[in-house]
Amino acid sequence: MKLTFEPPKSSRAAAVSALVICGVFASGWVFARAAGSLSSTEARLLLQRVFGAELKSDQIRIKSIKPGAAGENVIVEAQIETAFRFTRVGRDWRIAEVRLGDRQWESMDLIDEAIKRERARRTVGLLEKVAESIEGYRRARGGYVVADSFTKLLDEIAPRYFSPIVEFDPWGTPLSYQGSATRYRLSSAGPDRLPGTGDDLIMENGVLKTETD
Repeated sequence: MKLTFEPPKSSRAAAVSALVICGVFASGWVFARAAGSLSSTEARLLLQRVFGAELKSDQIRIKSIKPGAAGENVIVEAQIETAFRFTRVGRDWRIAEVRLGDRQWESMDLIDEAIKRERARRTVGLLEKVAESIEGYRRARGGYVVADSFTKLLDEIAPRYFSPIVEFDPWGTPLSYQGSATRYRLSSAGPDRLPGTGDDLIMENGVLKTETD
């Protein structure tokens, strides 16, 4: 989701237009159908309730509906008119809440935390899938892939053991791999996108760990 807005001139709610690019992952939404079968009306109804919102239909304008890269999903570009409540922290402004309906305000901190938890859950699922592929390779070849990067790992396990090919975690950061014939370390840099910090998600020989373990 891309949000575009003018800086607030006071602490009152600032009316904004939100430019939304809706690429659908494992959500089960109507967006998962073929592009030709998703109408503007259906897309608008779904966006009225995004993040649990109760927006009115005239707050949403569908700009385009296009097939996604995977061929099964679609990308909906829409303009959403809503409001944000800003608060001052020291000398800086920050977004505190977003209006999702009549007298319905939601904390941006809660939304941000929920997104982080969901991305972490999906990252763990991705690491587990890659780990299963690495184990499949080990059973067939007698040892783990000897490599010092995830790209070199993919050269060995994809597409026979690992498909479809995924190189990035849900934060958009490349996965990392270090492996010998007997041990491997597979990792995501986590929410801060910086490898070697405390929020890294790590899989070592099939066991999930963190950088602090």
